[in-house]
Amino acid sequence: MLKDIIFDQVKPAYGCTEPIAVALAVATAKKYLKGNLESIKIILDKNTYKNGLEVNIPGTPFIGLEIAAALAYTCGEAALGLEVLKHVNQECIDTSHKILGKINVDVDKNYIGLKVNCILEGENKVNVIIEGTHDNIVHIEENGNPIIDKPFEKGGTLLESIKKYNIDNFLEYIENPEKEVIELVEKAITINTEIAKKGLKTPGNFGNILNFEPVNIVQAAVDARMSGELLPVMTVAGSGNQGLSCTLPLIKIGEKYGENKVKKAILLSMLITIYIKSYTGVLTPICGAGSISSAGASAGIVYLKGGSAGQIKNAINNVLSTLFGLTCDGAKKGCALKAGTGTFVALQSAELALNNANIPCGNGIAAKDVEETIKRIGKLTLSIKKFDEDVLEFIGKC
Repeated sequence: MLKDIIFDQVKPAYGCTEPIAVALAVATAKKYLKGNLESIKIILDKNTYKNGLEVNIPGTPFIGLEIAAALAYTCGEAALGLEVLKHVNQECIDTSHKILGKINVDVDKNYIGLKVNCILEGENKVNVIIEGTHDNIVHIEENGNPIIDKPFEKGGTLLESIKKYNIDNFLEYIENPEKEVIELVEKAITINTEIAKKGLKTPGNFGNILNFEPVNIVQAAVDARMSGELLPVMTVAGSGNQGLSCTLPLIKIGEKYGENKVKKAILLSMLITIYIKSYTGVLTPICGAGSISSAGASAGIVYLKGGSAGQIKNAINNVLSTLFGLTCDGAKKGCALKAGTGTFVALQSAELALNNANIPCGNGIAAKDVEETIKRIGKLTLSIKKFDEDVLEFIGKC
């Protein structure tokens, strides 16, 4: 089961996954459209809308959900899933601008969760709905006639299934994972390292501001991704920034350790990140890269350095108890600094745990048992959902 969960939650993607979900819906719908395009209407949950407003679309200097939809209609390939915009080029960009006036994007502020409702009209009318996760197509219909209809049920998802396990189970699993899982980790190492290198070579990239590894490589990669670099990233629990933040620190620190141990540490970091996200939800008002994947990274660091199971749990507790209040105010270049902050705290928390210095139970949200802290994080995330709606008033406005 853990293998299935990992392959469901760890996937390569080009660009920020929220506008990419929009692109995937449009690219899927266009396969069924007849005649010339008359209009594209997209209705989004507030989180997806929030994360698509100010982030660059891969392969372009442009931001926004409309351009993501236009590119998807022009040259998107639905069969590529989250890599739907892999083949964006200048011709595609030029052509896409001709249909921008036909695209309307709206937000459903009442819906809780992830949902992309896409309607294309030409000689016929095609409706595609993605729900629950960024590539989970639950409904396709043409002129009101269903082609695919598999309603989303939160309780039945693989993300929810990880709640059947605990951190001790993860520590046992990483010692003998399936060959295919290790190959996926190896791919994550390769592609996430590549975009970090690209970011470090780019003038003005946030990764070039500090001379403090591994923080700077995380910032370099996240900045490059948010700035529209046309390179893939291995996402974890629906987010490329989470994927970068829970792997790159371990890749850098792991240079001092054996290759096999580094892969196990990264796998642990991924599992912890997915596990926490199962309680908070895929899209939240809390910064996943800054607070959640950094907890995974901290666990991996302690594992690399030979820490005990108790010390690994304490490292996770330290991070979550420190960074829970770091909010997500939309995807953008500044996410690099939040991810860097999370990495710095992950390093601190790991060293504290290795020296048996931990945030005591009862200090704020910290519980004695890290599993309980994670459950508290989930509950508190629900309590601040209104943040996602309120922040929309400010995004993109100077």
